[in-house]
Amino acid sequence: MPLFENGYQYTMLKKVLLPFILLSFVLISCSNDFELFTEREVIPVVYGLLSKADTTQYIRIERAFLDENRSAFLVAGEPNSVYFADIRPVLIDPQTNEEFELERVNLTEKGLIRDEGFFPADPNYVYSIDSEAINLKGGEVYVLEVFQGDELLARSDARVIPDLILRTPTSLQTSLNLQGPARRTFRWDQATGAEFYNLRFFITYDERDAENGGDFEPQMLVWNVASRTENNIVRVSGDEFLEFLGNAIEENPSVLRRFRTINIRIDAGGEELANYVNVALANTGITAAQEIPVYTNVEGGLGLFSSVNHLVSPDYILSSQAIDSLINGRFTANLNFVR
Repeated sequence: MPLFENGYQYTMLKKVLLPFILLSFVLISCSNDFELFTEREVIPVVYGLLSKADTTQYIRIERAFLDENRSAFLVAGEPNSVYFADIRPVLIDPQTNEEFELERVNLTEKGLIRDEGFFPADPNYVYSIDSEAINLKGGEVYVLEVFQGDELLARSDARVIPDLILRTPTSLQTSLNLQGPARRTFRWDQATGAEFYNLRFFITYDERDAENGGDFEPQMLVWNVASRTENNIVRVSGDEFLEFLGNAIEENPSVLRRFRTINIRIDAGGEELANYVNVALANTGITAAQEIPVYTNVEGGLGLFSSVNHLVSPDYILSSQAIDSLINGRFTANLNFVR
């Protein structure tokens, strides 16, 4: 399941970097602070989310500049225009002054394809380092510096979010009694450097078309229980859970279903990522400003450098009472769940 691995970080990488690059073209062309059409002024665009939960750290570093004679959107499609050929990114642990040089890799060769759009799909360059090599320490601040020759092009820092610890349900608990109006508590420790959390349930079940026969086939749903909450405690009622299933699964009299498990996933995001999202949300809707604001915490360029972490607590089953409610309850009785 790629969402539980480095594919999640790469998906975030694709989603957040695109606005930075496009907006760098737009804002530079509209700003009075820049002399338009100077000798191809280069602006580093950086995006990186350090994560202790990932086996590889990826940082995307690209460039944006104006071309006096050509559209910025045409220039964006040329690899030689988008990517630096001669930079040296390093991560620095200020506690030990150790420097860790990042390697440029083509993600296309690893099967991670860039979404179609303005930018080239191949090559799809990022800079990476194995997590074992750097051994990120939770709670510590790491510095990113990008050099071109001896010149420091860009700099940023971020505090690494430590490992997340789920307290409720406990590690000894194997079932969840999600039925009825009573609210169940999901609680985890507050993590240093984390500004917000997402709580999601990955719900697995099997289904089989009784008319056509065959084996039960696995299915999965994702329930976003809480998004961008600052709290480390979320309470969920059984009725809310069953109502979600009733709305998410299509009724079909010929289909039999059998519940399997719930995987609980908690994601944590750092201060800089929270600021980026808040700036983006503040400029949506009818009151949005015509000039698009850009949040950046990269000195010498544009972009975002922050930290994320996640925890997956797998394979909870439903209690016997919850299975009864799933089979016979008002929200899910027509979904044909069986034991």
